[in-house]
Amino acid sequence: MRVLHGPVNIGNQPWVLSRHERQLGIDSELVVNYTPSLGYKADRVVSPLGWVSEEEMRARLLNGLRAPFDYDVLHYYFGRSLMYWDDYGSRNYLPFLDVEVARRLGRSIIFTLQGCDVRIAGDSTIRNRFTPCRAGHCTVFDTCLATLDDQRRHFIRDILPKADRVFFLNPELGHFLGRGEFLPYSSVEIDRFEVIPPVTGRPPRILHAPTNGEIKGTPAILEAIDQLRHRYEFEFVLVRNMTHEEALKAYQTADLVIDQVLAGWYGGFAVEVMAMGKPVLCYLREEDFEFVPKEMFADIPIINIRPDRLAADIAQALDRRAEWGEWSARSRQFVEKWHNPAGIAAALARVYEDPTAPLTLQKLS
Repeated sequence: MRVLHGPVNIGNQPWVLSRHERQLGIDSELVVNYTPSLGYKADRVVSPLGWVSEEEMRARLLNGLRAPFDYDVLHYYFGRSLMYWDDYGSRNYLPFLDVEVARRLGRSIIFTLQGCDVRIAGDSTIRNRFTPCRAGHCTVFDTCLATLDDQRRHFIRDILPKADRVFFLNPELGHFLGRGEFLPYSSVEIDRFEVIPPVTGRPPRILHAPTNGEIKGTPAILEAIDQLRHRYEFEFVLVRNMTHEEALKAYQTADLVIDQVLAGWYGGFAVEVMAMGKPVLCYLREEDFEFVPKEMFADIPIINIRPDRLAADIAQALDRRAEWGEWSARSRQFVEKWHNPAGIAAALARVYEDPTAPLTLQKLS
C-alpha cells in the first residue's frame, strides 16, 4: 500500500505519522508543494514557495496529476491538495483536480483539518465568547470575513464530500463540518523526550511560548502575570524568536507551562511539554467537548484557565505547587496514551485498508 501525505507540513503531524506508518510496512511519504516552515521536514519538495515560473507550474501540475495514479491513499492536510496552490494566488488554476481524479480511480481520500482551514471566523465570533477570530486577535480577521470564510464554506460544501474520511485536530472544527472525527495530535516523538519534573527549592519558572501571540492570547497572559508579581515569587520565561531546537531546551527548564487561552484547545506545543512531564495550563472550551472521546476527556491533565479570570486561575495553580509532581506524571501518561504516534498510525492504517473501519482511539494506550 502506497500512502501520500501532503501538500503541506503544518505542525509536523504528517511527517511523524508517515515515519510511523513506514515502521508498519506501509510505503508512506510526505510530499509538499513548497518548503515547510519552522524547519520541518518532507521527503520531497516540488517547487519553491511562490515561484510562478512556467517550469515550476509544470512541475506542480505533473506532480499533482500523477499522485492519484502513484498512490493508493491520498492523505491531505490543512484544506489543501497537491493541486491547490495557495501560494500562487490567482494562478491557482485547477484546485483539487487531483481529488476528483483520485475519486474516479477509486483511491482513498483522507483529509486532516487543522484549524483556520475550515474555522469560519464569522461564525466562531458569534458562537464563542472567547476565540482568536476577532479584530485585535488575528491580523487576517477582516480578510476572513471578506473572502476566506466563503472559500472555507465552498471547501466544506463541495470538496469534503469527495473524501472517504475526514479528521480534525481541534474539537471546535466539528461545529463547522457536519461530518468528520476528532483525531489527537500525533506530531511528537514522545520516546525522544526525557521527563524533567518540576523542581522545588527555588521560585517556580513559568513558561509561555507563542508562535503568534495575538492568536494565543499572549497579551492577556502577560497582563495576568504582571498582576501576580506582587503576590507570588516566580520567574516568567517568554520563548520567542528561537529555533525549534533552542525552544525545546528552554521548555526543559520550565516548572509550569501556559499554552493558549483563546482557541479553546491545546496545541502541539502542549503535547511536547507534557511529554517532558510539565504541568500545563490552557483554556479548554467546554462547548466543544462533545467531539472529544469521553475516555480521553476524562484523562486530560491540563488545568482549564479562562480568559476572563486568568490571574485567579494561574494563582490557584501556583497555590497547588505541592501537587505538581503528581501532575507531571499524569501529563506524561496522558501523551503516552492519547498522543502516541505509533498507536495513531496503527489506527489510521486500519482506515487506509478499509475506509469504513472505525478509528479505534481507545486502543492507543
